Amino acid sequence: MDDTPQPEELELGDSFARILTETTQSLVCVLDREGRILLFNEACERATGFTRAEVLGQLAQDFVIPSEEREAFGEFLDFVWKTGTSSPQVGHWQTKDGGRRLIAWSNQPMDGTGLITTGIDLTDRESNRDGALEGDPEAKLIEVSRVANEHKALRRVATLVASEASPDRIFTSVSAEVARVLQVNASVVLRYVGDGTAEIVGRYNRDSADVFPLGEVLPADDDSALAQVVRTLTPARIDDWGGETAETRFRTGYRSTAAAPILVSGALWGAVGIASEQPLPTESETRLGEFAELVSLAVASAQARTDLIASRARLVKAGDDQRRRLERNLHDGAQARLVAVALQLRVARASLQRRPEAVPDLLEEAARELDAGLAELREIARGLHPALLVDHGLSRALEVLAERLPVPVTLAVIDERLPELLEATVYYIAAEALTNTARHAGADGASVTVARDGGVLRCTIADDGRGGADPEGGTGLLGLRDRAEAVGGTLSFASPPGKGTTIVASLPLDVT
Repeated sequence: MDDTPQPEELELGDSFARILTETTQSLVCVLDREGRILLFNEACERATGFTRAEVLGQLAQDFVIPSEEREAFGEFLDFVWKTGTSSPQVGHWQTKDGGRRLIAWSNQPMDGTGLITTGIDLTDRESNRDGALEGDPEAKLIEVSRVANEHKALRRVATLVASEASPDRIFTSVSAEVARVLQVNASVVLRYVGDGTAEIVGRYNRDSADVFPLGEVLPADDDSALAQVVRTLTPARIDDWGGETAETRFRTGYRSTAAAPILVSGALWGAVGIASEQPLPTESETRLGEFAELVSLAVASAQARTDLIASRARLVKAGDDQRRRLERNLHDGAQARLVAVALQLRVARASLQRRPEAVPDLLEEAARELDAGLAELREIARGLHPALLVDHGLSRALEVLAERLPVPVTLAVIDERLPELLEATVYYIAAEALTNTARHAGADGASVTVARDGGVLRCTIADDGRGGADPEGGTGLLGLRDRAEAVGGTLSFASPPGKGTTIVASLPLDVT
């Protein structure tokens, strides 16, 4: 019986581990005891040219280990399995076209069944310029030690994120790990506020507890490393501040700083910054950038968890508010009219013998009250889920909605039926946005555009009002975002003061 592992044997069940494995620029490969490849991430594919379909279940010696290093590779595997300890290495991988890549590996056995190897391709790096590491054993060991330390730090951060620690704890941990890995006096995690400043949300300082306190706001609109990150979205450094500059508050006795961007969902969220009394090594900002790319995953996860908790709280509050509104509308409107109808019918019945001539008028009044009550019930039902939406689709429902608003609305809506949940989501986003326009924007007009864009339905609501809408100010924007995200979509908005408000919801067309 063939015991060769099949490609599907090793699966990453934990979503964060899977995301971390596939989005990291580090090479991640898992080998069994004989050296067969059980996991081969995208970074490995890019480095070697081999696809995972070609190598999964195959011996690494037959594909990625050069012939001249296969004996040493076998000795390395024997050592790991005999001792059960990690063994950092620097060696070559063979590419599909016969080339060689110099790789620094950090290795960790797992339960005697597999070997997790994580590596960094040194071939084209500054630290390997002119092939310095190719024949320098001491430099190799230094690089291996650095790689091993970085990967240990990243694993600690990943474990903390997976345990659903609070964002504050994660930011503090990130600061400490960066300082240890890069061997600097101080490090901070900062969140850009959007007004030319950055707020410290995580910090580590081995010199003083008073430097970089949490909550301190630093300038990010000058010539500092933080400001350079904002402008370029790339790592930056200041080698020596010299005289008095706008970074005076940031340095507090330090000479050099570097910063690297934290990008969350492609947007600049913040930065990781480091400071040192001594000049930073030439590759510090590059190493910080490489670390920050993975730290972004931790920040994104922490931020997503915080947003999810807030979103759930808003949804619960919105549900409670809607129930109270429905109860009030029923009590003050339709219920009151139906009670009046019941009373009028009783009076009519009592009048049949004493005043029969009054009965027709009483019945006519009861009929009017009943019609009015039914109309109010239909209005309430229309607010819960418009019948037009079910019977005639999104385009017609939005036309009727626009006709009832005091602000002129221009519509450009695709004239086709969409999944019921998708139509309802677009309708309520547009209804809430247009209601906000009518109540708060002081607009002369608005527009709604709904169109296909590949596999996405794009809904854009714009007005020419006063702008300046604040998502935290009770304008309903967070509720709209919650509704879009509930079907797997996104919602963004722009509302510059004096220039109107534009809301764009991007929703997947395959909503079921």
